[in-house]
Amino acid sequence: MPRKLAEGNVARFEPPAALPLDSPKAEMITSVGETVTIKGELYAHEHVIINGTFEGTISAPDHGVAIGPHGRIEGRIFAKTITVLGRVIGTLTVERLAELRRTAQVQGELIATDVVMDDGALLQGSIDTSKPDIAMRVARYRADRDDPA
Repeated sequence: MPRKLAEGNVARFEPPAALPLDSPKAEMITSVGETVTIKGELYAHEHVIINGTFEGTISAPDHGVAIGPHGRIEGRIFAKTITVLGRVIGTLTVERLAELRRTAQVQGELIATDVVMDDGALLQGSIDTSKPDIAMRVARYRADRDDPA
């Protein structure tokens, strides 16, 4: 069941209810709060929700990244899916689906197989639907090479 956010928006990253949290197959979520500012690189092996400010690179090639309505990103994002409700300046590389909700403000390049834009969403830049598989292979290689985990 999707969780309601401010302004009636929906976040699609809920852990499966049937799996206990200590199960090795349970989906985990990392959330960055509205008052948090991060500068650097984030490598995630779980879903990520950014409600604060992030400057740098977010790499979650096997999971989803959501930018909440108060989220502000400047940099690059690599993910299986991306949902934007806030502001992004940079490059978004998405293996599957990029969703720009009505409050989204994106400036830069969007590379994704499928793109959904709500009425009111703002995109200043380009959309490339021809090369997300190549870009994601590069992102996975970089994440495996650079990930300290």
